Amino acid sequence: MNLEIKNVSKTLPEYRQVIDLVKNSFPKEEQYPIWLLKLWALKKNVHFWAYYQNDEFCGVSYLVSHEEMTFVLYLAVNNQVQSKGYGSAILETLKEKFSGKNITLNIERLDPSADNYEQRVKRLKFYKKNGFYDTDYTITDRGETFLTLTTSPFFSVEVFKKVLRELTLGLDLLKIGKSES
Repeated sequence: MNLEIKNVSKTLPEYRQVIDLVKNSFPKEEQYPIWLLKLWALKKNVHFWAYYQNDEFCGVSYLVSHEEMTFVLYLAVNNQVQSKGYGSAILETLKEKFSGKNITLNIERLDPSADNYEQRVKRLKFYKKNGFYDTDYTITDRGETFLTLTTSPFFSVEVFKKVLRELTLGLDLLKIGKSES
């Protein structure tokens, strides 16, 4: 499946749909304000992309690319086309576009007491099926702890810290630690 990538901007016909997808796909406490995402996206290595298949809007990603790693802050598939392989197609597109770099992202940790525990297990299974490895590191952002996954069995926490500082314009907003066994 070949996906077309378009930069997200107010001139994009589906702009409102893209923004709604980001807002509705992630819990409020996991969202950065849209104005901040747009500010960060002014940097040449930060990409806010919408994905299309035959002119149909199918998903969105927000990522920052560094020499060795590309970090995916957000990835969401349009609800109207979910379960049709678009999530996997977006990941494949990213792997091709950033060939030779680790693609790294965070997902909610597997907490059996969480209301969406089954969804968290399915999400981890989805990423593992798509070639991601658990790094044994977590990231804590605004009180929430997430598992860090990457496409390479070799993960550099130092490079990850550089990428995150790049994303946050040098602010040390996120805490990185080892997963609890």
